[in-house]
Amino acid sequence: MIQNERLERIMDLLQKEKTVSVIQLSELLQVTPKTVRLDLKKLEKANVLQRVHGGAILCTQKAASFPIYSHREKYVEEKRKIAKKAFSLLKEYDIILLDDGSTSLELARLLGDFKITVLTNDILIINELMYKPNVTVYVIGGVLKRDGESFVVNGEDSIQFIKKYRVNKLFLGISTIDIENGLMIFYYGDRSTKRAFMAAADEVICMADHSKFNHTAFTRIASVGEINTIITDSVLPKEEEKKYHNLGVRIIYT
Repeated sequence: MIQNERLERIMDLLQKEKTVSVIQLSELLQVTPKTVRLDLKKLEKANVLQRVHGGAILCTQKAASFPIYSHREKYVEEKRKIAKKAFSLLKEYDIILLDDGSTSLELARLLGDFKITVLTNDILIINELMYKPNVTVYVIGGVLKRDGESFVVNGEDSIQFIKKYRVNKLFLGISTIDIENGLMIFYYGDRSTKRAFMAAADEVICMADHSKFNHTAFTRIASVGEINTIITDSVLPKEEEKKYHNLGVRIIYT
């Protein structure tokens, strides 16, 4: 088992039990205690757990880069403004892919006045679009991941599904964004699905509120130069904005 997979397993267990031991993890992951301690050290640097004697406990810090389950309830007004700006980029008969996320859900809520096709793997978005006759919905199949307030379908079936289609615009869900480290997420299992989504899109758009900038997560899914557009409420310093522009990224402010 590679490290990123181990980190995800550790965090899954920690979210459920709030505390884990080195011996417990060593047996579960089938690695040495030394390997477990190195994994815990890396997670501690990301502010997601606190190491204690013989194991670790779930970190209570509410750092901006921590994947808190209640994140969907944070920065709601900012996300709505970002979604409205994203909506202004759409036109009738567009074919778009809405990746999972609370800002994507806000965009879905704005749809319905004109004909558009939406592909998505987010169950909450599917539920939002279900009764909008102008919206043709393609449900991306795969394994359902229940993650707190999120219900997302991913995995190999999702990847094979999206390979059959081409979309005008992908609204990509990310956890953090940083010039040096690129676009990152907390769960390694989502990486391949998101990469497949990017490959299917003519334009890749990130809707990122200010809390996502200049932080890091566990897994890098893409470099900044692989996306086309960022829509944000964060007014970036001129020098930082210039770096994005030099990589070919358009920044749209709300």
